[in-house]
Amino acid sequence: MLPGLVITAVAVVALVYFVDLGEMQKALALADYRVLPFVVLMFFGTIISRAMAWRTVLMEQARFRDCFLTLNQGYLLNNLLPFRLGELGRALLIGGRVGMRFWRALSSIVVERVFDLGIAAGLLFATFPLVVGADWARSAAIITLVVVVIGFAMLFVMARRPALFTRLVERITSPSPKLTHWLKDKLASFLEGLSALNSAGRFLRVAFWMLLTWFFNVAWYYLLMRSFLPEATWLWALFTIAVASVGVAIPSSPAYVGVFESVLVGAMTLFGVDPAISLAYAVVAHILYFVVTGIIGIIGFWQQGESLGEVYRKLLARPG
Repeated sequence: MLPGLVITAVAVVALVYFVDLGEMQKALALADYRVLPFVVLMFFGTIISRAMAWRTVLMEQARFRDCFLTLNQGYLLNNLLPFRLGELGRALLIGGRVGMRFWRALSSIVVERVFDLGIAAGLLFATFPLVVGADWARSAAIITLVVVVIGFAMLFVMARRPALFTRLVERITSPSPKLTHWLKDKLASFLEGLSALNSAGRFLRVAFWMLLTWFFNVAWYYLLMRSFLPEATWLWALFTIAVASVGVAIPSSPAYVGVFESVLVGAMTLFGVDPAISLAYAVVAHILYFVVTGIIGIIGFWQQGESLGEVYRKLLARPG
């Protein structure tokens, strides 16, 4: 946990040092909170469409209700536990709900995250050159997009030619028969989870739901931003959400405390926004995410009869 805690500490200290907290309080007091019901509505659109995307990747082997509750249980775990255990916890929990193997469920989450990465890179590719106005920015965005395309290509090869990938892994691990044996069943379950990518129709349905997820995501960012900054444009929202999506991948404490706020403040600085206003906006956005996903996550744990501690122990006790 140490690297993440250090990064979080540095982010928090930087915010305290560079941001006038008194001005931030004024920004919080002056914001137009009448828009909050619409922000929450758009946020629900985000998690509903993401749950639909995940259900599609799972090939409808889980009900929407199970996907929706488990998704938010994963968010709650990420907010409270270290090591991004929310993603592993989500695979464990959906398996408990529908009788699915852990690695099969985990592969579906990987597919969802690859779509996330691709869309985030696309947003950066489209907005970064407009924001920075430098030639090198377009080159950097293109390189990022190429890396994402390569990642998608690898997933397609793994999905369409699982036997080829299995042989490749067996050849690489052949010096260690124990490792090969350990990987065999897990790899089979993982590749089974990628089978959704075999069908062009299913792939397009996943892409539709993920694009809709990001539409709602950008919409609630934009609406909330306008409550603090009436002059904000859609470009601001598109760029900041793309940067935030990359920024929270940095190791940090649970719930991305400090890191999320620092990334948003830094991104909005490029538009000439006062850091105090940016921080006020980021804090409210973070609280909204934490509260909504936390409440639904708690309902999911209560309905499933699980506890956070029990899930944490199961994850640590897994043999692999």
